[in-house]
Amino acid sequence: MLIEKQLTAPPEQFKKAIPIASPVSGQCVLLQHVNDDLINVGAWGPGLALVTASSKVVSPFNATVMKIDPLDYSIEIKSSFGLKCRIKYGLHTQMLCGAQFLTPLKQGQQIQAGAMLFSVNSAWLKQQGVENICIITLLNAKALLGVLPTHQKFVDAGSDTLLTLYI
Repeated sequence: MLIEKQLTAPPEQFKKAIPIASPVSGQCVLLQHVNDDLINVGAWGPGLALVTASSKVVSPFNATVMKIDPLDYSIEIKSSFGLKCRIKYGLHTQMLCGAQFLTPLKQGQQIQAGAMLFSVNSAWLKQQGVENICIITLLNAKALLGVLPTHQKFVDAGSDTLLTLYI
């Protein structure tokens, strides 16, 4: 598990710091406080969760679409510098069969930072008992010195830094 890559302060020495924008606006929550055993132990790598009322999820950076999974309400993207990221909306969504999950994207497509990745009907999901939470995790954080989540309580999509990567 890569939870040990999650930092509480910047490392003393690093070559480069790379800011990653937030994919949704919302209240920041550490992964260990997410109600999912695999996410809070870092099974998908380090990252951060956002409690949100937003239904639109945007790309935090220029990327290539690697995988779209409507059943899991998630998408995987890869940045031009090699970072692989998983962005998931809600928990335990498999029983919903991808309903109310819409994306204009195709696997392999190039997208710009701020482009819509997917949208969900957040009100409908809440009615189905799905918590309105968006989770961003880094799938290939092994090469990083660490990942520092923002210290802000609330972030705005596309403009506020959610995570800072250190190499």
